[in-house]
Amino acid sequence: MFKALSARGLTTLTSAIFGILTARLILGHAGVEYFALYALVTVLPSLVQFQDLGTGAALVNTIATADAPDDDSHVTDTLTSVWRIMLKFAVVLTALNVVLLVSGGWMWLLGEPGLLPRASLVVFTCLSVWAVAVPLGIWQRILLGLRKNHLTILIQGLMAPINFLLVWVLIGSGSGAFPFLSLASYVGAFVIATVGMAASVRHLGRAVGRACRQVFKPAHHPGVRVMDVGWPMMAQLLSAPLSITAQRYVLARSGTTGELAEYTASAQVYLAFLGMISAAGIALWPSYARRRAAGQLTSGPFLLSALLGAASLAVMVVVGLLRGPVFAFTTNGQVPVHLNTVMAFSVMIVIQACLYPLGMFIMDKPGIRFQALPTAAMAVMSLLLAIVVTPRLGVVGPILSNCLCVLVFQLVPFTLYIHRHRARLWQAA
Repeated sequence: MFKALSARGLTTLTSAIFGILTARLILGHAGVEYFALYALVTVLPSLVQFQDLGTGAALVNTIATADAPDDDSHVTDTLTSVWRIMLKFAVVLTALNVVLLVSGGWMWLLGEPGLLPRASLVVFTCLSVWAVAVPLGIWQRILLGLRKNHLTILIQGLMAPINFLLVWVLIGSGSGAFPFLSLASYVGAFVIATVGMAASVRHLGRAVGRACRQVFKPAHHPGVRVMDVGWPMMAQLLSAPLSITAQRYVLARSGTTGELAEYTASAQVYLAFLGMISAAGIALWPSYARRRAAGQLTSGPFLLSALLGAASLAVMVVVGLLRGPVFAFTTNGQVPVHLNTVMAFSVMIVIQACLYPLGMFIMDKPGIRFQALPTAAMAVMSLLLAIVVTPRLGVVGPILSNCLCVLVFQLVPFTLYIHRHRARLWQAA
């Protein structure tokens, strides 16, 4: 966890710097309208984080518990099965992308920014690039299972500098390229996926090579069952898109371009902190799995949850005190960020910090199945509540909706579940 947290600390700094520079570059040259379009299009992949339909969880657990994963036939078969699902997802994504372009669906989803010239074509082009990169996305699960999440974070840390460079090149090309600024993010993501896949091959080369040869031969290599974990895990993967990423689209439909710009400017700062929390939390998953399989897990996650929550609260207080100069600089003075927005985001970050250790502690098969229902309920209720309250509350509506639903549907049920099943979850208790 500490390697992952250190790596995330380093990459958060560089990502924040280049993210701020990118925002200032777009706001200073293209304006608020194109910044809003950029914000909506670049987060689209976050709406569909289930490219593997949740089966990546089976791959992580299989690799994490194998003594020699590169020579383990079960690892190879699991990798083959997950890869086939990701290839099918890429095909479906491409077909859906075409339908939304032809039907005008992209223009409707984007709201006011969708009225900008060539907005629909921009989304179609970006999603086409992403569809090509989807099968390469398996690299993250491979490295996580190998307990090299710090390497994943360092590779992903290259994203912000690459994105800034490509945005700078596009802006230098003239105003005709302004609608296509979001394409920089997708091209950068493809580069990152290629580098990540190369790293995976280096650490698990023989298994990846065998899976590549098997993936298009289902008759001879049927693979293994992965959807028993996949379906419950998919419910969890849907939670972040519905409860966090979809907030921007609720604002796009119910709010103004200014409110969307304020949310985006704030999220740029606060979601960076959430990324650090996520890195520390996710790194616990394979560690818990391996220690539990070896009978060496001797304590629960509650102390760590409290410490992470307290540390996050301290950081949020500091950011809140410095909000004036921080957001004046990040937005080039063009987007006001109000105190209530800062406070709402701070509460959301602290709640997530408390939640992550609990969720990662119950990532065995029974735990994943349990998490599916409350997590799905949280996501759906968060989105519905945001749709209801955003017209009245504005920017803070979706954020507070998320806070309330995570507390009620995840934090409390996870705590009760861990207490009830402590005999299974940490055997030496």
